[in-house]
Amino acid sequence: MMNIEYVKFQKKYQSQVEAMVFEGLKDTAKNDNEEVKNAINRYLKRSLNEDLGDIFNNYMKNGIFFLALQRSSDMVLGSLGAEYIDGKQFRLKRLSVKIGFRGNGIAKNLLNQIETWVMKQNGTELILGTSEIQRNAFKFWTSHGFGVDKTELSENGIKLFSLRKNLKL
Repeated sequence: MMNIEYVKFQKKYQSQVEAMVFEGLKDTAKNDNEEVKNAINRYLKRSLNEDLGDIFNNYMKNGIFFLALQRSSDMVLGSLGAEYIDGKQFRLKRLSVKIGFRGNGIAKNLLNQIETWVMKQNGTELILGTSEIQRNAFKFWTSHGFGVDKTELSENGIKLFSLRKNLKL
């Protein structure tokens, strides 16, 4: 049994989270064509400038970012953040579980941590975006109470999904 602790983000884990997210997203497209792989790489570069490159300042003021840590090695095994949008709505971002540790309930436990935290902030709605490339992520979200709110096509023709879940208070 893995000894996993779920904790709020600390700056010392920044580079581990970036590496895990990059590795995970590149892995989702490993069987796709070069155009898709290039789109993932562009997205990752953009992500560093948008929020991923400075998790602490982008999440910890008006939101939260949780990590799953393996206690024995201080290794980041998973992450999930929530940004405050407005009213009672929070956007989930950066769900990632380290390759080799998937299928052990880490993502589900991270989601539970976030949902508990959001409800303590009087939040009632979670939203997120994913794509058809992230097949396992789409299955995970829809099996955990998220419904498709909107579907659109990216400039590359990739289906993008906006998902939503109402939390019961």
